[in-house]
Amino acid sequence: MKLATVISALSLASAVQACARYKNCHCYDDKGMPDDTATRYACPTTMEQRTELGVTYHECHYYESTVFGPIALNNCRFRRWCRLAGATGGDASCRDKVRG
Repeated sequence: MKLATVISALSLASAVQACARYKNCHCYDDKGMPDDTATRYACPTTMEQRTELGVTYHECHYYESTVFGPIALNNCRFRRWCRLAGATGGDASCRDKVRG
């Protein structure tokens, strides 16, 4: 019984740590391609164009340095925003992780 409790606690801790803050994120469609329309609706701030592996798409950019620490996009929250915006992909993609 104790082992099951420890395993549950560890898996919960790893799930909590999976969320982080990033400067840039975008949504995906069900084909694994960036979904510009959903990203536009999910993005609370500035959109920037990016080309990667020959694919040009738009991503959401948000980063602000404050006296209380940096403000950026939360990848778990952005994933939910993508789904609410109609993205059909299973996940969102974020880059430029924010430390601190």
